[in-house]
Amino acid sequence: MDPKDLTPAQCVLLTVHLALESNIKALHTFTPSRLDALDPELVLRILLTYLPEALDPREYTNYVEEVASRLYVNIDREDVEVNTSPVKDISDAQAQKRVKKLHLLEILSPSFPPHAPKDLLTWFLCHRAYRIDAETGLLNLVPALIEPFINRNDFIRTWYISVVLPLLRLEVEYYPEDEAVSMPLSDFEKLSGRGVVDVLMKKASEPGDRTASESAKTDNIGRDIKSLVGPWMYGHTERKRRRLDHDHEEKSSSGNDNESVENVALGVRKIALEGVSADDKTGHDWEYMYRWLVHHAVDNFELVSRAVEEWEGPGDVDLGGHDRGGVHYLDEEEQRKLELQYAQAAFASCYAAQANSPETVRKAHDILARLAELLEFIPPPDLATSVDSLPRIERHATKLDESQTVADLLPDALLRPEHPLTTPRLEAYMLLQTMVYSAYQFSGLGYPLSLLNVAKLHFYADSQEQLDVLRRILRHLSKNGARKDDTQWTADRAKLLWLWNWGIEPDDNDQSNEGCGVLGKIPKEAFEEEMLKTFVDTSCFELIGSLYISDPSHALLSPSRVEQIILDKAMEAYDSASNGNRTRGGVKRANEIITAFRPRFPSSTKFEEAAALISATHALSFYSLTLQHGVPFQPVSIRVSHDPISLISKVLEQNPRSYTQLDDLIEIARNLVSAGLHFDEDDEHALNGSEPADPDSVAKRRKDAERRVTFMAIQAALQEHDFETAYSYIVSRLTPSGADINGPNNDRRPKHQKSSSRSKNEPDDDISWRAAFLAGRYRPQESSPTLRRLEQRTELLSLALLLAPGSALTEILAAWRRCEEEMTSLQLAQQEAEDEFDDRADKRMSSGPSALPGNFTVGGEQPQLILNQKRREMGRIGAANRGNDETPLSMFDLTRNAARAFSKNAFPLQGAARSSGEQERSMEASTGSLGSDRPTSPTDAQQRVRKRDMVANAASGALASGLGWVLGATPNQQQQQQQH
Repeated sequence: MDPKDLTPAQCVLLTVHLALESNIKALHTFTPSRLDALDPELVLRILLTYLPEALDPREYTNYVEEVASRLYVNIDREDVEVNTSPVKDISDAQAQKRVKKLHLLEILSPSFPPHAPKDLLTWFLCHRAYRIDAETGLLNLVPALIEPFINRNDFIRTWYISVVLPLLRLEVEYYPEDEAVSMPLSDFEKLSGRGVVDVLMKKASEPGDRTASESAKTDNIGRDIKSLVGPWMYGHTERKRRRLDHDHEEKSSSGNDNESVENVALGVRKIALEGVSADDKTGHDWEYMYRWLVHHAVDNFELVSRAVEEWEGPGDVDLGGHDRGGVHYLDEEEQRKLELQYAQAAFASCYAAQANSPETVRKAHDILARLAELLEFIPPPDLATSVDSLPRIERHATKLDESQTVADLLPDALLRPEHPLTTPRLEAYMLLQTMVYSAYQFSGLGYPLSLLNVAKLHFYADSQEQLDVLRRILRHLSKNGARKDDTQWTADRAKLLWLWNWGIEPDDNDQSNEGCGVLGKIPKEAFEEEMLKTFVDTSCFELIGSLYISDPSHALLSPSRVEQIILDKAMEAYDSASNGNRTRGGVKRANEIITAFRPRFPSSTKFEEAAALISATHALSFYSLTLQHGVPFQPVSIRVSHDPISLISKVLEQNPRSYTQLDDLIEIARNLVSAGLHFDEDDEHALNGSEPADPDSVAKRRKDAERRVTFMAIQAALQEHDFETAYSYIVSRLTPSGADINGPNNDRRPKHQKSSSRSKNEPDDDISWRAAFLAGRYRPQESSPTLRRLEQRTELLSLALLLAPGSALTEILAAWRRCEEEMTSLQLAQQEAEDEFDDRADKRMSSGPSALPGNFTVGGEQPQLILNQKRREMGRIGAANRGNDETPLSMFDLTRNAARAFSKNAFPLQGAARSSGEQERSMEASTGSLGSDRPTSPTDAQQRVRKRDMVANAASGALASGLGWVLGATPNQQQQQQQH
């Protein structure tokens, strides 16, 4: 059957049949012959609906073009015989019914924009591309469909470049094995600018995995921006319903050719340095890309730095050669604004990076070099350049006057128009350059910081926070393992000084004493103090001398402040010591510091005090000493104690027979006094560093400390039952001279005046009388006292009577009375023993005649005269006395005679009755046994006798008056006066 004989319905069914069989040649032969029944739109709809999508588009692109244009002029096509058998037996009515059930697709795609050209071929090509991708996923077939018609109109070119090409490269060319990046073409076209950037840059921003290393993905960042994001940005104008002005492009193409060639020759398009204002925010999709760069710089700054290095900005895109030569997809003004924003994004990326690593600083330097190339600035010097050779920033560029909060450093805020840190200007570039070198210096000093943290430290940190950073750096430098010499410390100090002022010398009118650098809020004095402390810690003593001491006119700190800091560091080492030996630990360190700097401060009292403290601590280290609750002694215990000398009492308690080392203990006490420590228990300032006392006051305190330690040693000796040592210490070290003793008999003032006078003298003699009283009442329980021991105790109690205040006399007299009773009892016992020994030979041992000549006995008994000889003599003496004085004895006379007799027994050294030999033996017994250092010349012996006479007279007078008053007796003289 001839095709010309087919009804229109049969022609439609035959066309559908041929389309289903992909018989393009038959269609090419049949459809032109029946134009009356098959209009171009109908044929294209049939092809769109029933032609298999997997068919290679190259087989039907020429056919569809001829159908759409109704011009079948392809002379190369081969006519074939059309087989009409599939429809020739179908009636026209049946054919019409089947045609109505075909449900042909509309030629216009639902996603086709309304402003698109009214062109059947354009509609068919776009819709066919969507169908191929949706039904088969063979996106790689779309180029063969579209590219032959890409020059047909601007819409199809723009649509293909901005929609098909990015997705095609993403899924087919760049990441074909990753199914996660696949998405329908229609869905991709509907994405906004933010969503497209995230999709297209997803693979480049993913962390490395087992199949692809991080470096490989980082290398693709520039390619992906230019080849994926760049083509998408080509369609921004179309998406915004703005057509390209073809006439304008045609006219300007010739004028722009030379500029394009020039830019290609230079390799870089220069960015005009005009800043970024609010009007420069065009709303272009490239702004999403800039925001993406800044946000990803926070965690992956290396990726962003590589992007800036490899991508020159919005004009650097890869459109696959489909753009028309000489015609830019951006107009000149729009491109200028976008390039400024690109430079701002590069600035912002540096400040957004949060990684505190040296790698961040190196990448920031790479971006800095790239910006210098884009902005036509002088390239920055190498990072390893010395601080003296670094470029200097203008003083006004160091401040961020418009910023009041750290929120200005957030990623989104960094892209704000006219941001003082990121807007492309010379001041912003110089500030960024200085920030980069500051971060590099921090990294070299062992304290790596990102540019973000450097900016925060510079603009928003206060002086204390900056000072803490300086201290952490210095602490790291002093503990980095390798011991630094003066040369290394000089270099490090130069770096820190540059961070303080950025090489900017202070103005003559600047009185703030602050620098311009990232650590500039630290006052200069505080900065130098921290440096000095570090130099002391690291034993850079020569460097300290050259910088802070040698030249006072150019000294960085005042001499008094230098002295105080050195002493503070010495005491800091001292306080941290666990052992007081000056050859080990912290005390050794403190001693080294004091020894090194003491010659440089020859008139310093504080250095002498520190040396005395170390000497005392070293001496104490040789004794075992534990404080309360089992806490071992540490040197700091001396400085925090309100009464350091009390530690000597603990030494005496915990070290047996340590009281024998009295001279050593006294020397410790003297050094503690010389150390300037306070000994008042109510004094809250027990640490060293107070104002030095006058020499007389120090000498008095040393003397008081010596007496106090002697008293402690006496107590310790008595506790260890060594009375002889205690007695020796009292008579040789605590007994005052005769001129200092004021006995009660020499003072005729009223009682209330005596009390006040004694209370005034009480502090001076408090230790002496207490020590004498303590030893005088000492009585060991395990042994009986000897006469010599009782004499020593009586002598000590006599001394206590002379020196004690009135309130203590009663107790001392009671002890004296008990000692006298013991002495009397012991003397009587000795006398009885002597008498018994003498009489034993004279007595008759039996009733027989005496064996000894001259032994006269009567009946074996001694005559009464012999037995009662002593009693009669005592009676005779009493009678003689009564003969001389007929006045009866009064109670007062009896008391005085008893006191006189008591004084003779209590003070065996009184009067001239004792021979000089007895005096010498007594002094040897009291002082020679323990090697006392008191002189034994005759003058001293006489002085000793004179003292004891004074004690005896005082005691006798006191006892007589006291006993007489108790008994109610009246003196004889007063009786006679009353009789008269």
